[in-house]
Amino acid sequence: MAKSRIGLDIGSTAARAAEVASGSPKPVLVRAAQVPIPAGAVENGEVRQPEIVAEALKELWARGGFKGKQVVMGVGNQRVVVREISLPWLPEKELRQSLAYQVQEFIPMSTDEAVLDFDPLGEFEQEGRRMLRMLLVAAQKVMVTATVDAAAGARLEPIGLDLVPFALVRAVGATDEGMQLDQTGDEAVIDVGAHVTNICVHDKGVTRFVRILPSGGRDITIAVARALNIPDETAELAKRGEDVEGGPAPEDVQRAALERAGTFVDEIRSSLEFYAAQVPGSRISRVLVTGGGSKLEGFLELIRERIPVPIERGRALERVDSRLDLSPEAVAEAEPVLPVAVGLAIQGKAS
Repeated sequence: MAKSRIGLDIGSTAARAAEVASGSPKPVLVRAAQVPIPAGAVENGEVRQPEIVAEALKELWARGGFKGKQVVMGVGNQRVVVREISLPWLPEKELRQSLAYQVQEFIPMSTDEAVLDFDPLGEFEQEGRRMLRMLLVAAQKVMVTATVDAAAGARLEPIGLDLVPFALVRAVGATDEGMQLDQTGDEAVIDVGAHVTNICVHDKGVTRFVRILPSGGRDITIAVARALNIPDETAELAKRGEDVEGGPAPEDVQRAALERAGTFVDEIRSSLEFYAAQVPGSRISRVLVTGGGSKLEGFLELIRERIPVPIERGRALERVDSRLDLSPEAVAEAEPVLPVAVGLAIQGKAS
C-alpha cells in the first residue's frame, strides 16, 4: 500500500484518528475512529491528565485497527499564539537560530517557555532593506509536553506537531485554482469544538489570519442547562435532539440554545470583521463550517443570517477517496468531526 500517515486529534470530549495514504487524484482515507475522553482529562483543548488520555488512545488504536504508531498531532487552544509579523530577511537556517531573540516583543510569553515556528508569506523591501513577512506560531512548552506525553503513554510516536487551523485548510479548504472559489476573495474555515473554536482565513491554502476562541458547543450546553434549570448532562442530550424522559420541551431547548449560539456567532463575525479591517482590500468570499458544535440544529442558518457570504459545511470526506464503510447517516454524523484528524494526516502543509 502507498505510504500513509496517521493524524491524531485530541479534543476536549473525544480523541479521533485518521489514516490517510497518498493517492491520485485524491489522498485515500484508509481508516478512522473516535473514542470519548473522560470529563476533565482535556479542558479547553489542553491535556490536563496525560495518563487518562493515554488510556483513551490505547482504546482508539484498538477500535480503529491502526497498525502504525507514528502520529502527527495538532494543537489549537489559548496556549497557542499566531501573529503575522515582519523581520529583516535572513537565510532560513540563520533565521531559525535567531528567531527566539527577534520575536519576543510579538508574543505574550517568554520565548524560553515557547515552541516557535514560522511560515514565510512573502518578501518586500522597506527603506532599502530586504524584509520577510511571516506567520509566527508560538505554543507554550508545558502544553505541548502534556500532549506529547499522552501519546507516549499510549506507546505512540509523535513525528510532527501542526497547528489545527492549518490541518483544517488541508482537509476542507479550497487550496488550488481548479476549485470553484471566487478568485477575488479569501475563504474562512471555522471549526466549532466543545471548548475551543478555531478560525482560519486563507487564500488558496496560504493562511492569512488565525484566531482561536475559548468557546464552543459546551458553552451552549451550559446556557441551556442554566436557562431551563436542568443538569448539564440532560441539557447535552436535549441539545442533540435526543429523547429525555421527563426532560424539557424541545422548543424550549432550541430557544435557549440558539440564544447563546447567537452571541457565539457574533464573536465569530467580529473576528472576521477584525481581519477585514486589518487587511485593506480583503474580502471573505466563503465560509466553511466544521466541528461537532456545528451540528446544533439551526446553527448554520444562524450564521447565514449574521454573516452575509455563502456559508457551507466543510466536506472532508469529499477531499479524500474514503474507504470507510459508512452509511449516509454515519457519514453525516462523522464528517463534521473528522477534518482535523484528516488534515493532520494529509501530506503537505497549508500555511
